[in-house]
Amino acid sequence: MERDEPVISWKMHEYEFRPKTKNWYWVVGIVAGGISVAAFILGNILFGIIVLLAGFSVMLVGSRRPEEQTYSLTKRGVRVGNTLFLYEKIQRFSMVDDEPRSLSLEVLSILGTLTIPLGSADHRRVRTELKNRNIEEVESLDTFTNRVIDSIGL
Repeated sequence: MERDEPVISWKMHEYEFRPKTKNWYWVVGIVAGGISVAAFILGNILFGIIVLLAGFSVMLVGSRRPEEQTYSLTKRGVRVGNTLFLYEKIQRFSMVDDEPRSLSLEVLSILGTLTIPLGSADHRRVRTELKNRNIEEVESLDTFTNRVIDSIGL
């Protein structure tokens, strides 16, 4: 098997960390608690427990600091850490040219989109490399889930 040498490579944190205030945790707890109480009153105990667990999970994810990750475009695909996404599996891509720059990929093997921060990488070179692989560029791959995640500060 031939070695998969990177054409373009850069290091970046997985996502931009947004520090959370105590009020953020209170709001998440109150919302989860309120929905759970309503579910318990209506007799839906399982849903109430799931909402409490979901609220706790959101708090845990919100407090987690991002790890530094190595990203690269290789001859075979896009590498994120140790995971390689083959060019044949990438259907479309979108780039955000405003700061902070990012690349979104629609990959067949995953649900939703994969968002990669570009940081110090030359975004023009990344765009050219993907277009040379006959991957369609679209205006935006922004999904409802991404908008919700951004709005709650994760």
